[in-house]
Amino acid sequence: MIKLFTRVFYVLCCLVIFHKSYSQSTTTTLPYLEGKVIDAQTGEPLRGADISVDFKKSGTSTDSLGMYRIYLPYGEYVVKIGHVGYNPYRTKVYIKANTTLNAQLNDVTKQLEEVIVSSAATKRDIQTPSLGVTVLSLKGIKKLPTMMGEVDVIRSLQTLPGVSSVGEGANGLNIRGSNVDQNLIFIDNTPIFNPTHMFGLFSVFASDAIRDLELYKGGVPSRFGGRTAAVLDIKMIEPNTEKFKMQGGIGLVSNRVMAEIPIIKEKLSILIAGRLSVNDFMFKWFAPTELKNIRANFMDVATKVFYRPNNKNTISFSNYLSQDFYRVDSLFSIENVVAKRTSFDYGHNNLAIHWNHYFSDKLNMMLSATSTLYKTKTYSPDTVNTIDLQSSIDYKNVHVSFDLQPRDSHKMNFGAMATRYYVKPGSLNDGVVSRVARVVLPDEQSIEAAVYADDEWTVSPKFTVQAGLRYVQYWRLGAGVVNQYDPSRMPSASSIIGKKVYGDGEVMASYGGLEPRLTMKYSLAENTTMKFGYNRMQQFFQLLSNNTTPLPTSRWKTADSFIKPQQSDFYSLGFFKTYHENVYEASLETYYRDVRNTLDFVSGANLQLNPTIETQLITGKSKAYGVELMVQKKKGEVSGWVSYTYARAFNQMVGDFPEVQAINGGDWFATNYDKPHTFNMMLNIQPTTHHSFSFTFAYNTGRPFSSPSGSYEIGGKRYPVFASRNNDRIRDYHRLDFSWTISNPSMVKKRWEGSWVFTVYNLYGRQNPYSVFFKSNKQALQAYELSVFAAPFISLTYNFKFL
Repeated sequence: MIKLFTRVFYVLCCLVIFHKSYSQSTTTTLPYLEGKVIDAQTGEPLRGADISVDFKKSGTSTDSLGMYRIYLPYGEYVVKIGHVGYNPYRTKVYIKANTTLNAQLNDVTKQLEEVIVSSAATKRDIQTPSLGVTVLSLKGIKKLPTMMGEVDVIRSLQTLPGVSSVGEGANGLNIRGSNVDQNLIFIDNTPIFNPTHMFGLFSVFASDAIRDLELYKGGVPSRFGGRTAAVLDIKMIEPNTEKFKMQGGIGLVSNRVMAEIPIIKEKLSILIAGRLSVNDFMFKWFAPTELKNIRANFMDVATKVFYRPNNKNTISFSNYLSQDFYRVDSLFSIENVVAKRTSFDYGHNNLAIHWNHYFSDKLNMMLSATSTLYKTKTYSPDTVNTIDLQSSIDYKNVHVSFDLQPRDSHKMNFGAMATRYYVKPGSLNDGVVSRVARVVLPDEQSIEAAVYADDEWTVSPKFTVQAGLRYVQYWRLGAGVVNQYDPSRMPSASSIIGKKVYGDGEVMASYGGLEPRLTMKYSLAENTTMKFGYNRMQQFFQLLSNNTTPLPTSRWKTADSFIKPQQSDFYSLGFFKTYHENVYEASLETYYRDVRNTLDFVSGANLQLNPTIETQLITGKSKAYGVELMVQKKKGEVSGWVSYTYARAFNQMVGDFPEVQAINGGDWFATNYDKPHTFNMMLNIQPTTHHSFSFTFAYNTGRPFSSPSGSYEIGGKRYPVFASRNNDRIRDYHRLDFSWTISNPSMVKKRWEGSWVFTVYNLYGRQNPYSVFFKSNKQALQAYELSVFAAPFISLTYNFKFL
């Protein structure tokens, strides 16, 4: 028995030894892949880095020296080397012998942000008292999916919390419960009065020429004024003074090019950027029969001359031109004449000169003179009923500003400015032969002057205060005539009892006052802060439009003896926190906005060429409040953000004669841009240096509209009765967009770089309603929805750079 057991044990041991020897022999006959993984910045070995082969079919990890070895059969493999907190490294290897593959991984905390909100925004949110301020990166904006391949600043802003529009194709921005005219939009310190092309489809800004953008939703510095809500400050790039650069793109909607041309090395250079849309011939090919006559094109041209004579002075001259042409059948009517075909022609011509002088490390000065000419023309060249309507705004401004830092705990900015507005509100058929009568409204002239000062005071390492004060004075100047109305009756043509005539340059009306600004920051921890902000702002120049979105023909109006300036008080409170060395950021902001002297209009108001415009207006007040939550991942292979906004915006219009003028019985009612719930998500994935994928998703509550409460019948046709304003809502809105950017790997190490951008807008073809309208039939009124983009829009753009 013992002998049998011994023999069995001996046989088992031999089998184990043979199996082990065979296994080792088999393994060692395979080639291996080995290497070392280190930190790209420090050179330190990375322990525990994961090495996966062919999507984790097999793998290993690095030891304490960053070394690894893995045995693989002959063949081609996809190898991924990754580590927590680092961007992964991917490559293809062909194993035909023992192979060495070393990798250097980049720490994501050392990278620049790839999404819209740049590193400057992180610093601003956490370390400074600025509140409600976002710095936008053009590099990030260009990664977002686009509509028809057009990189669009306005549409990109709408992905941020608190920023929206009344719908797709709408003109302008609604920021924290504001109307579009309550937001000041600057490009190189010159205002933009209409920021969109094609009635709101695209923004007027040529993205290649933009250096950065700052959006002030709250905490507006005292150097800005003239609006009651927000400021979008856009800066053009300074052309390179050392070497020639060129970039551009070819797309379905427009083609663009930009060149930076050094003239005198390190002293003088020129920037020229242009964007031109000439692709409206596609309407002939693809549009339905009823739309084949549409023509729509636009152009932008930006130029900038930069001169640095010495280290203490820089001088720049910039010019920004934009022009739109749009032609459509039967869209416009005036003086009871309906045009068979209407053309719209409008654009900006902006000029700016800046001189910066550096007195010392503690004091510098900026002196600027700017001009904007905005002109619109609407015409219908019928044979007898010709319509030719023109208007313009001529804006001039001079501004001197000083930055002073007497000590580390104080940063001061102070200055003065003066602005002149010269407005031609409308001229119809002036010098044109037509059956439609000639109408010319009197010109309007006004001056706005202001002095201001800001002081950022670091009281302690944890507590910082930024206090500002602005004093503004406004004068409406003659010549002009002011109607005098019977005080016991509502203003109308029949209640005029006299007229007062003012001479050229005589003051017709005057307003002014102080605008205090305050923000405070308290640091709860090194990466956690709480902030409080307060702004008072006044607006003397406003847009009169009773459309949901203003058309280019909408009328701008200066404050006068009937139209008082709008005044707002804005309160905000914010909580900000960053994680993992600013890779992640979370923010929570809440706000309340109170506005006086808000304008609305009587039902059926005639605003276009009305010489007694005050008879069409109702004065009231507005309020807006909301909560904004945003979480961002700013760096790494996967980056992006999610945000949720709860926001409400209401008007109360009672007027001076409530029994006649009150809207909705004098109760608060939702504005056209009141959308209680908004959710936005952006995701950017860059698995390799040559490919990146982006997704954006947007959801918001449908906006209000006025629904008829009944109808009446005349001659067998039913007509709606509107008893309340904005008493109903359109369906909720949601949309998913996709973008794929392919960089040319064969050109990336040469002076020429090319990339293709493939985008799908409205990926799943959601028919989002823009508005609801009603048509009558024999039985009742029938409601219909109008959608602007009711199907997926696919586009392909080629971008290039010559460096």
